[in-house]
Amino acid sequence: MLIIKKGKITIIGTVVILFVVTFVLLDNSSTKGKIAEQPPSKNTEIKIENEKKLKEVEDIQSQLYQEDGLFENVSNKLTEKGYVFRMLLAVYSKDDIRVKYILANKDATESEREEVKSIFYRAVESNNLDPNSFNLKVADQNDGPDW
Repeated sequence: MLIIKKGKITIIGTVVILFVVTFVLLDNSSTKGKIAEQPPSKNTEIKIENEKKLKEVEDIQSQLYQEDGLFENVSNKLTEKGYVFRMLLAVYSKDDIRVKYILANKDATESEREEVKSIFYRAVESNNLDPNSFNLKVADQNDGPDW
């Protein structure tokens, strides 16, 4: 039978507990480093994809707004027809371009809407763009803020 004095148990127990706690903390910190290494590769993929989409949207916007481009052509035609308007644009991708013309000096009757849409889509075709990429709305100032 082994007899251990009370004082020795406290000192030995304290040393063992400190050793175990130190080992657990060191092991835990090394594991955190390994876990932290994995998400950046996923984050990098997401960042690259977002940068690619942003570049695509910037390219589309510059193409639409370029001199003698789509929006300049539509603007000129609408002004010639006597329309006063504002235009809203949301580009989500090359296949999802949302345009809204808000007529300031006319009510957006069905015939007015059709005329503006006709002018817009003729300009889309003359600029060699895909009409299916555009979602066009024509409204007047009294219409709600829907797309």
